Amino acid sequence: MDANSVTAISATVIAVASLCVSIMETRANRRHHHHSVRPLLAFDCFRRSGQLAGIRVRNCGLGPAIIRSTTFYLDGDEVGPWEKPTVDPLRDTFGKWPDFTSLRRDVPIPVGQEIVLFAVDDYEPARDADLWRAVTHRIRIRVRYGSVYGDERHEAWFEGSPGHEWEPAVAGRHPDQDDHDERH
Repeated sequence: MDANSVTAISATVIAVASLCVSIMETRANRRHHHHSVRPLLAFDCFRRSGQLAGIRVRNCGLGPAIIRSTTFYLDGDEVGPWEKPTVDPLRDTFGKWPDFTSLRRDVPIPVGQEIVLFAVDDYEPARDADLWRAVTHRIRIRVRYGSVYGDERHEAWFEGSPGHEWEPAVAGRHPDQDDHDERH
């Protein structure tokens, strides 16, 4: 083997190695870009006497969450999508008509956005006990969502708080006083 052959083989090996490194770097960049806009939806239920009480969802991720589908369950039975016609019959059963926000298909939830899905604005423990029981024990919501890339499939659940128990009294306060934010 002469010097020209060794040079040609070495150049080919270096070119193929450079191509492999370039492909791996491109894939790593693509993964990084996907992760840099990944949404993360988080649900919770909350209440404060005389203030808002209900269910909310937040996008705690790095990119907008694009809603793909929603499913509303009541007492374990699938009712339909989380939309006004599906939820209104439940809203009719409470002492005060709760506010409602739907999650519509292909509508994004921006980063940092918090949406109150189902709530009363002036929670009163006596009047709204049935609503709070529904929020913590009866209502379940499944949301399927994706990122701006469209090829990712994520899922988030609102599960209420079936194991909800009153916390012990703190600093002389009765546990039924709920002027603090309860998150479940």
